[in-house]
Amino acid sequence: MRTLTAASSTLLFPTLASLWMSLLSPLPAQDAPASSADGYEGKPFNGTPMMIPGTLIGIDYDLAPNDQPGITFNYGGKYGKSPFRPGTDAMGIGGFDKSHLTTDGTPMPLEGGYLGWTQNQEWAKYTVQVTETATYRVGGQFAAGGNGSRISLAFTPTLATGPLAIPTTAGFQPGVEVYHVWEKLDNLKEITLPAGTYILTLTIENADGLNIDNLTFTRKP
Repeated sequence: MRTLTAASSTLLFPTLASLWMSLLSPLPAQDAPASSADGYEGKPFNGTPMMIPGTLIGIDYDLAPNDQPGITFNYGGKYGKSPFRPGTDAMGIGGFDKSHLTTDGTPMPLEGGYLGWTQNQEWAKYTVQVTETATYRVGGQFAAGGNGSRISLAFTPTLATGPLAIPTTAGFQPGVEVYHVWEKLDNLKEITLPAGTYILTLTIENADGLNIDNLTFTRKP
């Protein structure tokens, strides 16, 4: 049997201790759900996260303490009261009326509102719950006056769609204001989402006359 000398034990025991501590140390941070980010003070609009798969209502972005900008929304224009939100944090929200049609001429539902008067680099945050790890098709309902409208969606800094082009709705309904002509898009991009709770950030990369009713996330078969 080999007997450890004082010198050899001095070398061995710190090595074993170091190995043990390394096993106990947490693994490097992965792409964790954004809701775990320190310091986020927003709360879900309806008290619970919006569900994915499902439909995310554009005007139902998270509520910020005292309706402060820069927490759950960023808007360069005026913001204030709206019948569709409880406080004074409404940024460019319009309401549907009889002048709003789909591209095929169907009247839009009169209840509810939409994100309008959008501006470049405007953003809004939504607490969402992804119920199942899967690949999802991103879609939504939009009205776009020009050909250059772009949005992006980010679940975490590295889990994001990049810019998504929204086609114009001009020309579908002659005589109707183009910003009031709505098109449902089912597959702007596919994105694989791990199950979990996230803070989803919708950013207007380029407005070009863009209005947003909703976003949809459909599980790819």
